[in-house]
Amino acid sequence: MTQKEIKTLIDFEQQIQWRWSCGDPTAYMDALAEDVTYVDPLAKEFLHGREAVQEHFKRINSGGPTGIVRQEYHKETARALSENEVLLVFDFTTYKKDDKGEEQIFRSWNMSLIFRKTDGKWLMTHGHLSLRNSYSLENITLLQERWKNNKI
Repeated sequence: MTQKEIKTLIDFEQQIQWRWSCGDPTAYMDALAEDVTYVDPLAKEFLHGREAVQEHFKRINSGGPTGIVRQEYHKETARALSENEVLLVFDFTTYKKDDKGEEQIFRSWNMSLIFRKTDGKWLMTHGHLSLRNSYSLENITLLQERWKNNKI
C-alpha cells in the first residue's frame, strides 16, 4: 500500500463524510462492505452486515438538511494493515450555526474505520465511533431524549 493510495482513501472518506454532513447518506451506504461491522453510540446495539448498517444510517440520517456548516479532522492517522486494507483513526467535529448565526460544536467523535480495496473500490469493513465528551449530564440527557423519541 503506497502513501498515494492511502491519501486517496483519506480524500475519499472526507468526501463521503461531507456528503453525510450535508444530508446525503448514500455515499457512505455505497461504501459499506457486505461483511461490515459497526459500533456506534447512536445504535441500540453492535451492527453486523451491510443491510443492518444501512438501516441504521437511514434511521439517523433521513437525507434532509442537517444544518452542519463545517467539519474538522484532527490527529488523522492512517496505517496500512495489509496490501489492501487501511485503518483510519481520527477525531472528528461537526459545527452548526446557533440562533445568532455563530458556529457551535454539534458533535465531536473519536472514529476508527477500516477500509478494504476490492476491485479498485474502497469499502468499509469496520467502523467504531464514540462521542467525545459524552459523559456530561447534558449530552446523556439529550441522547436519551432522542432515543426515546426515535430521533437519532
